[in-house]
Amino acid sequence: MFHALLFEINAIHDYLFASGRLRDVAAASELLERLTSREAPDNLLDTVARAAGVTVVETTEAPRGEEVVFTRRAGGAFYAFSERPEPLRCLRDLWTLALQQAAPNLSFSLGMGEGRGLPAAFDAARAALRADNQQPRPQFPAAAPVAMRSRRTGLAGVKFGKNAKDGVLDAAIARRKPFADLSTSSFLDRFSPDRAGLGWRDWPRNLEPEDDDKGGTFPFVGEARTVALLHADGNGLGLLLRRLNEVARAQPERFVDLYTRFSQLVEDVTAEAARQATAKVLLPAREEGGCLPACPILLGGDDILVLLRADLAMDYLRAFARAFEAESAAQLDRLKEKTDIEGLPKRLTLGAGLVYLRASQPFYLAMRLAESLISEAKRAAKDVQKESPPSAVAFYRVTSSLVEDYDDLLDLTLTHRHAGHTYRDTLGPYFLDDQAPRLAHLIELTELLGSEGMARGPTRQLLTLMGHAEGEARQRYRRWRMRMGEKRQGELKRFAMFFERLTGSPLPEDLPYAPSKRWDDVLVSPLGDALALMGAGHVSQKKTAEEDAA
Repeated sequence: MFHALLFEINAIHDYLFASGRLRDVAAASELLERLTSREAPDNLLDTVARAAGVTVVETTEAPRGEEVVFTRRAGGAFYAFSERPEPLRCLRDLWTLALQQAAPNLSFSLGMGEGRGLPAAFDAARAALRADNQQPRPQFPAAAPVAMRSRRTGLAGVKFGKNAKDGVLDAAIARRKPFADLSTSSFLDRFSPDRAGLGWRDWPRNLEPEDDDKGGTFPFVGEARTVALLHADGNGLGLLLRRLNEVARAQPERFVDLYTRFSQLVEDVTAEAARQATAKVLLPAREEGGCLPACPILLGGDDILVLLRADLAMDYLRAFARAFEAESAAQLDRLKEKTDIEGLPKRLTLGAGLVYLRASQPFYLAMRLAESLISEAKRAAKDVQKESPPSAVAFYRVTSSLVEDYDDLLDLTLTHRHAGHTYRDTLGPYFLDDQAPRLAHLIELTELLGSEGMARGPTRQLLTLMGHAEGEARQRYRRWRMRMGEKRQGELKRFAMFFERLTGSPLPEDLPYAPSKRWDDVLVSPLGDALALMGAGHVSQKKTAEEDAA
């Protein structure tokens, strides 16, 4: 008989963005890293295991007697197994107590189960974990009617901050404050390329200079105060896990080895992709004497969350996705060689959500919108290929108040209805491979619209008019086409070429909308997406290199 103990953090993004300050977000990232990660100094899990007298072993075989083996311990989660229930019960009880002291108000789930083999024990613990996820836990300390509350979170205050700007701090924010000093950070190392010589001072810790007199201010360009919140999550893990499950059930003695390899593979692939994206995009864009133009927030398993300077966000995503796919293909080849498992996916891909917003807008709402965009990107990718969906991104540029659900934004801001027809100023998610609509073609269209002789004014006016005067929009578009045909025939031909590549339809003469491949009875246009990128200041790496060479 074997026993399993599973732990996972719930609503991790809500915890990260509780206060809204970049310094507190960075501190929360480091605190979470030190809960379970082996690489983190003095991580809480090892400390608790030692205090509980639990014998943790590093092995690829099934644990014996009182031994405890971990198959996963990263991203704020751990999976522990033992032949006896007592060490796991002891670990569970002490871990629960210590965790609520180390990270107050952190939502989590625990599940413990048993079975005749490790796969059966894992399944039983997984069922218990899901059941525990539905159980609300009280937040401490409880707030009395006369208690002062944190102005950022509304929770009961436990202490005053060091300066007037902090005000009253609740328990969760007060606990993360010591981790704002990133000088001993291990989390940032996973975003730092080897031999780049990056330290904690190279990463921004504040969005405003007045937030810190010791430096670390986010390096905006000029007066632009737009940032991008990028959240990306892996595809293909379900297929990989199903295949590993099949092998583990047929050969239970390989369970620990297979799942340990799987957990490490996913962690290594994501970290390597983050390092390569830093090297290819962030380092070249860094201004002398300033911080890197991005703030890493989360890297756990196949999940990554980064705050970026808006004009670099799409280039960072493309670099990260290319590296993620290439590194996962190489790692899966090695896994196949070492384990002789057939039927593994050729590579892993990504679903990404990207939100452009002003630096003063609330990040917790942007995070929820990014999650909604990821769901949209993954749905579109699975419509193309269910088992091995391509990498895709859905993005939105916030120009007014933040709405956290993309479906609502799609209907409120990007959809127009006239005379029984529905128009949308977006093609929806874009694919990072050769599947249409390709992100590369959208970027080329964006650069064309931003080039000399292709001012975005007429295009923006067209989309504005579509909101209330379709007839006038048709007249404005025809007049624009006529003038372009007289003076800028080359640019007009390129515009038509990119439109057809993106939509699969020739450029119409009356309005630049084409039948949608995703939505029934809807006409779509890439112009709204191109304007969103232009508004965010996007400049591709290719164009930058050409300008530098010139």
